[in-house]
Amino acid sequence: MSEASINRAVALIDGMNIFNLAKRAFGYHYPNYDPAKLAKVICAQQRLTLVETRFYTGVPSRTIDSPRYYFWENKTHAMEADGVHVYTRTIRYSGPRPQEKGIDIRIALDAVMLALENIYDTLIIFSTDQDFTELKPAIISIAKQQDRLIRLKCAYPSSQQHKIRGIKGMDWIPIDKTTYDASVDPRDYRSRRYT
Repeated sequence: MSEASINRAVALIDGMNIFNLAKRAFGYHYPNYDPAKLAKVICAQQRLTLVETRFYTGVPSRTIDSPRYYFWENKTHAMEADGVHVYTRTIRYSGPRPQEKGIDIRIALDAVMLALENIYDTLIIFSTDQDFTELKPAIISIAKQQDRLIRLKCAYPSSQQHKIRGIKGMDWIPIDKTTYDASVDPRDYRSRRYT
């Protein structure tokens, strides 16, 4: 296979978005998927060469929610050992609901930076967050400047009962339960106090 025929893919995974979609579509009650496996399975189905996986999530404060804090501490260390680039931010508790801040902008910045560095030919964002529609013009502009084609895709859990729409302007890759289950992490990082 010549270098020109390789379709290099980067997977950027919005951790909490994918968990919430899997919970809605399949009924799972904690983030039980392995991001490295999930990215590999999707890229194999799409006939893409996965060159990098990045994972992003908010993490609770240890003093406010220590079981979830330690869950993410253990899970992100395992992801890093599997070669996943991990980006976490502490969840804020300033309003009525805990909020994840800075995750979407970090994903968007990485998408642009990696395009400028010519790291990928296909970007797969694992999310349905419509804020990412704003990426398309920037990535198209970069592709024109570099005289090449960049494809934009989004992947997300979806079921017959809970049909979910992908990000507008991107090719959609619905993830069915069989595909998702092939990517479940056999390691359980929860403590007994995790609910």
